[in-house]
Amino acid sequence: MAKVSMSNPHNPEELIAIVDDNDNVIGKYPRRNHAEGRLHRETSVLIVNPNNEVLVQERADNGRLDYSTSGHFPFDEDYLDGAIREVKEELGLDIPKSKFVKISKHRIDYSERYVNNRFITLWEVRGGYKIEDMEIDPSEVKSVKYMTISELKQIIKEKPNSMSAGFIESLQIYFAKKEL
Repeated sequence: MAKVSMSNPHNPEELIAIVDDNDNVIGKYPRRNHAEGRLHRETSVLIVNPNNEVLVQERADNGRLDYSTSGHFPFDEDYLDGAIREVKEELGLDIPKSKFVKISKHRIDYSERYVNNRFITLWEVRGGYKIEDMEIDPSEVKSVKYMTISELKQIIKEKPNSMSAGFIESLQIYFAKKEL
């Protein structure tokens, strides 16, 4: 079982990059403003163990399954630095840059349903990271577990509403790129 780490919740006044359709920074706004549908950046990580199982978190805020870690990052960070920081904040793991493999950068626009319009860079990190060595942040993560690719595909097919917005699309991109 993962240990619990106490950290500060995200600051709604943190400045994030607002970007154009080509992912060029055109401004910076408080993170709360992304709810207005502004196109912004997020970074997401899939941690994969030696058994080819993906670490999935159950989100603290809505109980849905989601990336191993994911989140917004300050305007002066890049996608990779944001990913490294999110892994540290949410799971308490210090993973070096060299372990992060970029899978894709894609746009997900849920501005009509969820008012969330973003570019996501998806990273894969492979390694024998044990849940009991993780220090999860309870303000963001309710629990974590490793799941097989077939389990994830079954959830996508049978219970897609149990997953966070964008996670399904990102998993499908991941499956296609990795030919899983």
